[in-house]
Amino acid sequence: MKRGEFMNRNLFKMPNDIFGGKLSAGEIKVLAALYSLRSKSIYRGQKYIKVNQATIARICGFSSARTVSSAVAKLSLYGYIRAIRRYYADYHKLDAYVYTLPVMRKNYFFVDRKIFKHKLTSAQFRMYLFFCKAANPSNKRCWNSFNDIANALGIKRTVVVKTVKELISMKLVRKYRIKKSDGSFSDNHYKVIPLQYTYKFRRKRKRPCRSLLRQGLNICYKLAYASSLTSVKQTVAFVKRKSRKNLFFVTRGSPFFCSTYDSTHFYTNRKKNRIRLYLKYRCNLTLYY
Repeated sequence: MKRGEFMNRNLFKMPNDIFGGKLSAGEIKVLAALYSLRSKSIYRGQKYIKVNQATIARICGFSSARTVSSAVAKLSLYGYIRAIRRYYADYHKLDAYVYTLPVMRKNYFFVDRKIFKHKLTSAQFRMYLFFCKAANPSNKRCWNSFNDIANALGIKRTVVVKTVKELISMKLVRKYRIKKSDGSFSDNHYKVIPLQYTYKFRRKRKRPCRSLLRQGLNICYKLAYASSLTSVKQTVAFVKRKSRKNLFFVTRGSPFFCSTYDSTHFYTNRKKNRIRLYLKYRCNLTLYY
């Protein structure tokens, strides 16, 4: 898998009209948490997500699920969540909520899912989403003054200056100063820094030997070592303990009766006796049984 394909799979869509003052920073964060969850239940332009409110609170970093409940009610009022249903898991217990979200075909921007691992506050998260929306898709740069950002988010200019400095200190946004031809500086330029991903390279496990002869020799070695023990009870206990861990019983390619012998509730008594006699006389496992 290429790096670009890996990055695209870790992006989710957010609607453009979440700014403007009608939604608070906490409600925007809850909506982003819902859109960031993966779901295979997509039908006729609607995405169905089943999740507990405590899980959403843990993703957003809220201390209580009541914050999520009030935010969900506000999002449903404005139409960002089309339906909220809750079914019974059994006759006495309610299951998790099922949220119906619209699948966006246009007027959206992309956000990286890994942003939730940085534990941003609601104000910082809203500011980061604004930079993601305003950034150019090719170079991830934008140029907006503090007054423009304050008017777009419906907050004070001092709050914008403080929040932008916090994002720059956390190395999520980079600030540039561009000079004009007359020597004066233009509006600040910002770049959304791509989040780093850690690739885990796992070494493939060596495939175990599937030869029945090799596996049979391993059992013989265990039996020969067990015969040097003092009592018969210790011998039987040793063979039981060791042969269960042997490749003959746990690897792929083993005989069907050996791999499923522990599941005796699937067999009748006659069939269990056949298996026991086969292991005793043909496989020479008298000590085991």
